[in-house]
Amino acid sequence: MVGKLAAPTVRALRIAEGLRRTGRAFAQTTASGFICPRSSTSGFYWVAYDGARMLRGDDIKTAESLQSGFISAMHRAGTRTQ
Repeated sequence: MVGKLAAPTVRALRIAEGLRRTGRAFAQTTASGFICPRSSTSGFYWVAYDGARMLRGDDIKTAESLQSGFISAMHRAGTRTQ
C-alpha cells in the first residue's frame, strides 16, 4: 500500500508558484495532501502533493479536474527564473 506524501514535491511547488507568477492565485495553505493557493477570481486551486493532478473549486469534494496542458504550463511558469 502506498502512503500519502508528507510534503509537496518540487513539481507541485513549481505548479503553485506558476499560478502565483501568472496572477491566477495568491496566498496558499495546505490540506489533505494538496497545496491550496487561493484563486484570484474565486475558490481555490488544489495541487496534489505529487504534482500529477490539479483541481479548481471551493472545496475538494466539488472541485473540477484541470487539463494536463494547463498543469504543464503552470509548471513551466513556476520553473522560469525571474
